[in-house]
Amino acid sequence: MKKFYLLIMSLVAYTAATMAQPDPDCPLAVGQYFNMPTSPSFCKVFLGNLPAGEPGTIGAVTLIGGNGLPIPDINGNPSTPLPASSTSISISYGCQGIQRVEVDFYVGTELRECTFTPIAGGALPIKLSSFNGRLSTETEATLAWTSSLEENSFQYEVQRSADGKNFVTVGKVTAAGTSLDAIKYSFKDPLPANGSYWYRLNMIDIDGKSELSKVVYVNSKKGSGIITKVFPNPFTSEIQLIGATSADLTSGNIRVFNVSGQQIRFRIVGANAIALDENAPKGMYFLKFRNKADQEQILKLMKN
Repeated sequence: MKKFYLLIMSLVAYTAATMAQPDPDCPLAVGQYFNMPTSPSFCKVFLGNLPAGEPGTIGAVTLIGGNGLPIPDINGNPSTPLPASSTSISISYGCQGIQRVEVDFYVGTELRECTFTPIAGGALPIKLSSFNGRLSTETEATLAWTSSLEENSFQYEVQRSADGKNFVTVGKVTAAGTSLDAIKYSFKDPLPANGSYWYRLNMIDIDGKSELSKVVYVNSKKGSGIITKVFPNPFTSEIQLIGATSADLTSGNIRVFNVSGQQIRFRIVGANAIALDENAPKGMYFLKFRNKADQEQILKLMKN
């Protein structure tokens, strides 16, 4: 009896291990589902790294519930078409529990199916997780942003303003489309003249809908060798030292300390910007700067 029990347990363990292996037809497929903060509420699952299938063919993606039956989307469709050119897709549905995802696709004339299980995504990530601007040289600004989740995105318009109110588009960057991965973007803008500039992103989806990002500030006025302002403050990563020049930042005139008096490492990330050690915890810091008047300025910084 004991041997029989051990045999059964071995078979269960083997079966579980076998089921845990990724499907060889879609070994990298991933999925996350989220509760959408809307009224009435619904859920959305984002699927990525799907098999592309044969050019010119149309596959299908089906959500399967715990009862083994298809979960329809919010429009009542039992499955969602997947063109061969797509490897990512999002599906809105009524928040039933998803047991697995089935993907039908063609390889030549052969119809194949692969399955995988999506995971809960927790709180819905914001589309844009960061957006920063800094001087990369005395005459050029670099804008950098990261998206943590994209759905049917088309492009980013980079907009600049000299007064913080009236913006013009100075460049466009093609977006990823639909993605579960964090994607980093950047854009370099040659400045028309020395001065203060504000930037924002106009995020445009495939259907033409758009959304504006927060506004970031870049100051390219010729440095006086005296820091007149730190921006932003509080900060999360990078800090602009307005009034300082690139020569000031490379001359060893800057030191950063925590409230215990310990010196904190930082790196120079632009003509007038620094970034604290990413391991530095949230809280208050002090920046000491030896200016051109040979005076030591002490500025308070707050990291969020």
